[in-house]
Amino acid sequence: MQELIKVKTQDDTQVVSARELYKGLEIAQRFSRWVSNNWDMFEEGIDYVPCTLSTQQNQYGGTKELDDYTITIDMAKQLAMMVRSEKGKQYRQYFLELERKWNDPREVVKRGYTILQNENKQLKIENGILKPKAEKYDRYLSNKGLITITEIAKEYGMSGVKLNQFLRDKRVIYKRGNKWFIYQKYANERYVGYEVYLPEGRRSLKWTPEGEMFIRELLENNNIKPVLEQPQQLTVQEPVKYSGKYYTASSIAYNLGLSEEWIMKIGEIANNLKLKPRFSDENIYCRKILDDNGFPRWEYTQYGAALIENEINKFRLANQI
Repeated sequence: MQELIKVKTQDDTQVVSARELYKGLEIAQRFSRWVSNNWDMFEEGIDYVPCTLSTQQNQYGGTKELDDYTITIDMAKQLAMMVRSEKGKQYRQYFLELERKWNDPREVVKRGYTILQNENKQLKIENGILKPKAEKYDRYLSNKGLITITEIAKEYGMSGVKLNQFLRDKRVIYKRGNKWFIYQKYANERYVGYEVYLPEGRRSLKWTPEGEMFIRELLENNNIKPVLEQPQQLTVQEPVKYSGKYYTASSIAYNLGLSEEWIMKIGEIANNLKLKPRFSDENIYCRKILDDNGFPRWEYTQYGAALIENEINKFRLANQI
């Protein structure tokens, strides 16, 4: 396949320069007018991001900066389709072939294997220097920071299948064959990751902490609350069966790299979220035990710890820390 335009990979997405595409398509109108007349259907931060392009200015090698945009292959393909010329057809076919190759299972496996190799190298570094901060809760799988849709759904009394259907109806994800993919609108938001199973190359869509927060906000906006916050939870709670690890406020703060002053704040967060059991000594989020001196102490399950972490992440985002 003859290269028509320089293609880069950015956040697991193929992108090109808008100015290079503009030049290759031989657009007659000015670049700025082409952008203002044809880009209304695209969204900044999703389909394109502003940048600058250095170009040679004179015979002495001086350069100047021109406004440019980094655009996704999908956007580039649609822009090429708008140009009713042989160049437009040529570029459209080129972008289609790039997409086919990018989505070829063999190419997916290669990228996944490279990602795993890089993560393993980074993990070795973290294990030697920042191991405490790298350790996460049991609900996270082998790809650090990824969580299944089923784990998120549990807290809302839903199955993973039902939550996937909800996200499909909201046009967040779509299904191709028996696999789920995220729409291009959210592709650059770092909401998802794909866990690759070697050697067969099977991959599975999972969610990052940012993606989990996005899902929770989407559910909340649709008046869907965690089971604990639903009205029936104000009555006597049923006995729970939980066999995973428990985390104290101290261990949660330590895992998140927080100072000791957060230990008390974590208790306050748990109270605000109503995680602590009211009619028994334990629920799916928390349990009460007695220390050596007979004083009560609260320990959180992986689900309770996840809710607390989610609130802390919201605070961090709001306060840019």
